[in-house]
Amino acid sequence: MKTLYLAHNFNIRKAIRRWELTIEGKYNINLDNPFYDHDRNDIQALDKLEDDSPEQAKYFKERNTLTMVDSIVEGDLELIRKSDGLVTRVKNPSIGTSMEIFFASRILRIPVYIITKKHANHPWIKKHSTMTFNNMKEFENFVEREWGKRK
Repeated sequence: MKTLYLAHNFNIRKAIRRWELTIEGKYNINLDNPFYDHDRNDIQALDKLEDDSPEQAKYFKERNTLTMVDSIVEGDLELIRKSDGLVTRVKNPSIGTSMEIFFASRILRIPVYIITKKHANHPWIKKHSTMTFNNMKEFENFVEREWGKRK
């Protein structure tokens, strides 16, 4: 079974989680979600706060010590190293997701699958993606063809 690191923006994490569980239930693939598939004690606390609220901003400020950011970044890089590739949905580009794409493509030279309609022709996306898909359904069809349905 292929494992793809699931890079995505923090602000779409809940929708991506629902999609991830659906895909994994249908197809012979594991999407490794750095927010929910590993021991990230901060995510449970953050999920209780309203996105973009003053409380969430305060939590981020207190959480983002050098030790915590080192743990998050190094943990994500290790997960990417252990994966067979990376998949991401790029709707609103972010710093973290962009760096994960670059690391997977340029440093590790593993496949990078990018789901985006709006940014598909951006030079950095074209250069660093193995394949691009206009939407999640196109990616799902690719997964079914490449790795098959779950038995």
